Amino acid sequence: MAVEGFSVEVDNDPDRGGAAAVTGDGKGPAAVTVTVAGDVDLAAADTLWSVLDEYVRPGAHVVVDCSRVAFLDSMGLRTLIRAQHKAAAADAHLTLAAPSEAVLRVLQLAGVADLFVLDSSGSGSGR
Repeated sequence: MAVEGFSVEVDNDPDRGGAAAVTGDGKGPAAVTVTVAGDVDLAAADTLWSVLDEYVRPGAHVVVDCSRVAFLDSMGLRTLIRAQHKAAAADAHLTLAAPSEAVLRVLQLAGVADLFVLDSSGSGSGR
């Protein structure tokens, strides 16, 4: 189901012909990058969750590129928190990369910024 004003793309998915399944050092799985763009709101939250739920699994490293998010509402925030909780329970890593001003503002106003590994450089490496 397409949601107007929202898109999500996945890079480095070895199951879908993405990049190599190991990191540059050859020691572990490559980070899967989920690029989110547009308005992450009630209409988009289920779509985003279905993608994050698929990739946040034991041992995974998922980077959510938030640089092109224009708007984040409470349902979008709920989806990110839900994914972070799933990652913590699965011994996986979830990083919010290059969060836009809209994302940072909501995380700070809600008092949940400390729940996430934030990578302002966009590299996915973390704080």
